[in-house]
Amino acid sequence: MEIKIKYGTGLLIVVILAVLVLFVLPYGGGLVYSIMLNTILGFIAIFLLNAIFGLDIKYDLLVFIFVAIFGLFAVAVLVILNLLMVSKKQKR
Repeated sequence: MEIKIKYGTGLLIVVILAVLVLFVLPYGGGLVYSIMLNTILGFIAIFLLNAIFGLDIKYDLLVFIFVAIFGLFAVAVLVILNLLMVSKKQKR
């Protein structure tokens, strides 16, 4: 298991955003905080799964909307679909 070097800058940005969300948003309100935390954790999870395990989940608008709405549940569904090779073109 190795982390690819090209993800270093993105990982730094994600960590900074996560720290801001964890320490700034709790003062704003409970529901907004929980939705934002679930969304940020979903994006971090999908990024780390791509970086560490090389799942090659594509970053497109549909994936971003799906993860933004459903969070970690969406990441689990995307990983299962990726492992079943639903999103990849099969070679004949």
